[in-house]
Amino acid sequence: MHIHLPKPLHGWRAFVGEVGIIVLGVLIALGAEQMVEALHWRAEMNGERQALYSEARDNVGSVRWRERLQPCIDARLAELNAIFHAHAAGRTIVLRGAVGRPVTSFMSTTAWQVALSSQAVSHMSLTQKLAFARAFSSYENLDQALLREQDAWLKLGVLDDPTLLSEGDWSAVRQAYAEAAALNTRIKLITQHVLSVGTLGQRPKESFDALPSVKNAAAEFCRPIVNR
Repeated sequence: MHIHLPKPLHGWRAFVGEVGIIVLGVLIALGAEQMVEALHWRAEMNGERQALYSEARDNVGSVRWRERLQPCIDARLAELNAIFHAHAAGRTIVLRGAVGRPVTSFMSTTAWQVALSSQAVSHMSLTQKLAFARAFSSYENLDQALLREQDAWLKLGVLDDPTLLSEGDWSAVRQAYAEAAALNTRIKLITQHVLSVGTLGQRPKESFDALPSVKNAAAEFCRPIVNR
């Protein structure tokens, strides 16, 4: 029994040529689609990188500000410790000003969250992904510590008028002081880590401490409140 295959209209050679043209067209279309997608992600990555670097500059500027304010924070904690010793000794406590709290510029991680949700990070090189992840993890840790520190200093504010405090109040204030001191130590370590390995090669912005209100608040906080 013989099976007769249908012959193409213009012969097998022409048919194969036509199929080849179709296949080539499909491959070109697929390649063009991949190229368009690659260009899209390249543009997306470039945009995300610039946003991440901008946010890093803001954060590094905030860390630099904290570094400059650190001597005032250490001095105020030392004054509070002296107040507790004076109270324990039964001495009269007279403050020259309010206890206040550190003038803080908090960390920002919005660009990092956007980059993660947009999947742009997945198209970066492993080295770059690790660098961004480590830096922004440090920013997040520092931000959490700074927020907790502010709460502790708010509780210390009741020392503005020590004569109104009961013994129960003094106990709560000592606990707030211990928390503030512990957080201060932790923040020092994180800021040192950020400045050594978490800058992403970016120079800090100086916008925060250039504000007159920030300068005035910092000067007030750095002014001694205990006679020595």
